[in-house]
Amino acid sequence: MEITVELEIIDNSAIVTLNDPDNLNPLNLNTGKLLLETIESLRANDDVKCVIITGSGKAFSAGGDVKKFRESAENGTAGKVMDDLTKVLYKIALILRLYPKPVIAAVNGWAVGAGMNLALSCDFVISSEHGRFRQSFCKLALIPGFAGTFLLSRQLTWQQAVQMAFFGDTYSAEDMKELGLVNEIVSSEKLRETALDWAHKFAKGPLLAYARTKKLFVEAFSTPLEEHLENERQIQIKSADSEDYKIGVTALIEKKEPEFIGK
Repeated sequence: MEITVELEIIDNSAIVTLNDPDNLNPLNLNTGKLLLETIESLRANDDVKCVIITGSGKAFSAGGDVKKFRESAENGTAGKVMDDLTKVLYKIALILRLYPKPVIAAVNGWAVGAGMNLALSCDFVISSEHGRFRQSFCKLALIPGFAGTFLLSRQLTWQQAVQMAFFGDTYSAEDMKELGLVNEIVSSEKLRETALDWAHKFAKGPLLAYARTKKLFVEAFSTPLEEHLENERQIQIKSADSEDYKIGVTALIEKKEPEFIGK
């Protein structure tokens, strides 16, 4: 299996790099399996407090491997190939939305199709000034995949979401920031440094509270209000019994920075 995903751990932060720059880091079956395996291993690694996903070369990820798509369409295996691919990619989308640790997308260039939605599946998106985003699925007569219909419909107005999906236009990093889909834009030279700065801040934060907050945000999409508020109330009670709560309260009273332990 060609190694197209690289892992680097710096202090308590992991940098996961899609590394097939000659092909613009496509999310094909091989890369998908490696990415899934990597983020699963990091979830179980207690030493890693935050994860950064980025790409090498000119692209974050150009999305699906169009050459393989054409080959499968010509030989009558398109449905089977798409089934195999999406089983892996959709596991990644689901895992990231419920991941118990903060995840940052450091978008270094083109983020197209599934590549764009990989970035949007992360908790935070930091883009270089060269970041370019496109929902290119309509160009292939596909629906917005990699959780695209979920992500766009909940993060944009209806009109913005369908325009982005139906036209497949390119959006700059500035465009995406105006839409609220990018947190910060930095120079290419500062992208890695900025992402690590954010990661280090999160690594010092209340990781258990972060994980609970993400889970409640997702549940809020489909849970009736009364039920959701009771769920939230119960989680707040559990949070008040945590070690981090004691640390936070004490630090606030003593006017110190809290040193959370994630428990």
